[in-house]
Amino acid sequence: MRKNTVPPVLRGTSKHSLLGRFGIASCALVLTLGQAPAFAQSAGASPPSQGAAAQPDPSDVTKELEAMKKRIEQLEAELAREKQDKAKQEKDQKKDQSAQTEPQQAPAPAIAAPATPAPSATASVTTESPATTVTAPPATEAAVNAPPGPAPAQAPAPNAVGNPLSGSFWKRWSRGSPNQGPPVTTASISPPPASAFDVKATDPNAPQGPATPAAAPAAQAAPEPAAPAPVDNQTPFAFADFTWMNAVPRNHDSVFDGKYFSGEFRWDTNYIYDFSHPIDHTLGGTTEGTRTGEVVLQALNVGGDFHWDHMQGRILLQIGADATAVPRNDASPAIGQWDIADAYRYISEGYAGYHMDVQHGLNIQAGIFMSYIGLFSYYSFDNWAYQPSYVSSNTPWFFNGMRVQWFPTNKLKFEPWLINGWQSYGKFNGKPGVGGQILWRPNGSWDFVWNTYALGQDTLYTHRTRFHEDDSLEWKEWENPNKFMHRMAMSFTFDLGCEEGGGTTVIGGTTPGAKVDCLRNHTNTTGVQAQNFIGAMAYQRWWFAKDKFGLTLGGGWMSNEGQYLVLLPPIDGATAITGSPYFPGGPGSKFAGYDYQISLQYMPTQFVTFLWEFTQRGTNVPYFAGPNGMTPPGGNNGNPGEFVCMNGSSSLTSTGCGAGTGGLWQPDLQKQERRWTIALMVHL
Repeated sequence: MRKNTVPPVLRGTSKHSLLGRFGIASCALVLTLGQAPAFAQSAGASPPSQGAAAQPDPSDVTKELEAMKKRIEQLEAELAREKQDKAKQEKDQKKDQSAQTEPQQAPAPAIAAPATPAPSATASVTTESPATTVTAPPATEAAVNAPPGPAPAQAPAPNAVGNPLSGSFWKRWSRGSPNQGPPVTTASISPPPASAFDVKATDPNAPQGPATPAAAPAAQAAPEPAAPAPVDNQTPFAFADFTWMNAVPRNHDSVFDGKYFSGEFRWDTNYIYDFSHPIDHTLGGTTEGTRTGEVVLQALNVGGDFHWDHMQGRILLQIGADATAVPRNDASPAIGQWDIADAYRYISEGYAGYHMDVQHGLNIQAGIFMSYIGLFSYYSFDNWAYQPSYVSSNTPWFFNGMRVQWFPTNKLKFEPWLINGWQSYGKFNGKPGVGGQILWRPNGSWDFVWNTYALGQDTLYTHRTRFHEDDSLEWKEWENPNKFMHRMAMSFTFDLGCEEGGGTTVIGGTTPGAKVDCLRNHTNTTGVQAQNFIGAMAYQRWWFAKDKFGLTLGGGWMSNEGQYLVLLPPIDGATAITGSPYFPGGPGSKFAGYDYQISLQYMPTQFVTFLWEFTQRGTNVPYFAGPNGMTPPGGNNGNPGEFVCMNGSSSLTSTGCGAGTGGLWQPDLQKQERRWTIALMVHL
């Protein structure tokens, strides 16, 4: 609140202060006419003689009227000049808003008094705030009469974090410019919680304190361009904007950010048109879609990040089709008691940790966290395309365990893992999985990720050690914000892995699992088969009309000896635990496939994406749903690990369905799949 100690003669009562002074002058004129003798005496007229009535001198009254008339004309001229200055200022503000720049608030101009003050007169102005009181130097006449101008911008705090979870969004929304904001930065493949490094961003839209008046020229000064925000070289990866990347959310704001908790909301709804028109509406071989020919709530995620005094916590719940499609691919709940598949299925992320101020940051976290092996994000809103290629779709979305995030520099991260297993809620056998990630971003145009997994024994009913290497790069090839097509970027991912060992029986098994080798099929009588994986994918992305449209073209291929990473088709409700005799897999079997996508995205705001995508996939074995689908007559019979007869009964062998059963039922599987996907995705 401003406390003004300028003498009353210099103080305006409102933005119409000249009109107020005009009224004061009118009152003075009335008083002058009513007290003519006083004016006559002040002009040096001779006093009247005794006994005679005092008579005013007409010449003195005329002079006073002329002087008052000149003052009124001067006030009218000043009023007209103030209106012109105000109109010019409003025009400049509209021009600034059209250029998406926020005008700085300036103190209201003070107007000169009708009478020129004495040279020795000064005015002191104090500005009060809850913390300090600042006394300004005496205001000169030029400063008092100075026209309005932009207030000096406050310098941001050093090493301010470009925080995507900035409360300034609602301030900008109320001012009619919600799309402005600082670029988002990430401290890993996924964005960190607010205050992850205990440094909050300086909000450029926060209300500024009243500026102290200073001497200024009488003429209107042109507003100086705002100084660029300082580069944060302390917070990891805060030196550049990485929202262009695949698997990174493109939001620059979070509308639910708070001091202790930053909320998050995600919505993913799709409609998939399958050219094969399966009668049971089933989509297989992916977790990014489940049903065709229907509107599906694929995922609804609600949660957010807790942050206070170096503590970190994140919870993101999931409901919708993902809560069924993802856990069914985990066979670890078959080991031991308690239904951990149902215990965890409604949690996509849930972990807590502690941050330490070591070098550029050290985080220790435990719980369920995203893996990002295979580059694509688990959340479709973050990706360039809706359907990832096999390399991403068949590798882990999440891990359950512990991790450490160490940032030795602001461009480099080391993240070791100690986890239960390969996208598993529990641990299959005696050895946990270990691995980690190295993330390096040398500048704002390149991103390199190396993911490694090893030692985990992740096969049900036998001891096989798994190894996997997943490496990705992303490159922003070109950018010019003045062009209609203003940005291009590409990504490339390569995966290589294998399994080795086996031949032993674990608890719950009946016969020893087959022994496998990483590299080759053995020609001797042991019958050891190769069990490995190789695949790659590449995508090219274009942006148009200032991020309103995005076009992506890409795809990939894979070869998986032993089919140990292939997603099992949901035939008769089969899961990774039950298996299916109609798609047995195992050592000696082979799976090879290709796919490509053409994806168009319309992004009217940073929070909403409309997507249209064409996908074609092909495999060497029947894998995708045909017109007759994957559901037996009468629905699932509850025994997906066995063959199904036409009357709905089960058979351990393919020849066990006799004449009285109507014969053996077969799912309709094809080698090719073509489909359209239409999706609406929201991220707040």
